Amino acid sequence: MSRYTRTMPTNVASEIDLQIGKTVRTRRENAGLTQADLGHAIGVTFQQVQKYERGTNRVSAAAMVRVAEALKCSVADLYDDPDPSGSSVSERTILKLWGKLREAERDAVVAMIREFVKR
Repeated sequence: MSRYTRTMPTNVASEIDLQIGKTVRTRRENAGLTQADLGHAIGVTFQQVQKYERGTNRVSAAAMVRVAEALKCSVADLYDDPDPSGSSVSERTILKLWGKLREAERDAVVAMIREFVKR
């Protein structure tokens, strides 16, 4: 092993794996999906979704794209901290309901908010 090579134990989840898992879980729950629902949508078992969410298994690039599509977000969104604990009750409620809206409904909500902000 070269002095520039650094190895990580294979049985320890990295911070990014834990963060992505946390984000996937929060977004899945906000969308009203079970682990089985998400697993079905991305072509894996619910056990595999559990492992992704715990950070036990790393999400491959291809799986990351499928997860983002199923959760109606971008891959970049999966790297963000989804924890709304610092948010108000209203903000948490909006986040929870957002996942249940169709794309056209989301566009209408965004347009409405923009109008409110202009005033």
